[in-house]
Amino acid sequence: MNTLLLDVAIGATNSVLWILLLVLLLVILIEAVIISLFRINNFGKAFLNSSIVNVVSTVIGYLLNTRLDFFSEKISSTEQWLILFGITVVIEGLMMMVLNSKVSKGKLWLVTVIMNLVSYIFLYVLSII
Repeated sequence: MNTLLLDVAIGATNSVLWILLLVLLLVILIEAVIISLFRINNFGKAFLNSSIVNVVSTVIGYLLNTRLDFFSEKISSTEQWLILFGITVVIEGLMMMVLNSKVSKGKLWLVTVIMNLVSYIFLYVLSII
């Protein structure tokens, strides 16, 4: 019986992990398309840039979320979304500047804000479904 429960728990954990990875991949695709539309890079390089900045911001976001969990009781869900959005834009904007040093900073910040706005709208819609 314990083995069965363990298998179910592992299966559920694996399912959640796969769903999270799928969502991350969709966000990477969304942001790569936006980077391409703004002619920062061709789609292949945009996908690579999007992958790098999203993995970095996801890891930092996870670390912040586990360290700053006490905020969840003190601020609303909307405020949490706004704070995370701001942190994500800063992290990804700085990374985009490192990855695309020949592109104007203003254009990179604009693209970073737009791609994250679209991504956060997508994530918000997923969270209420």
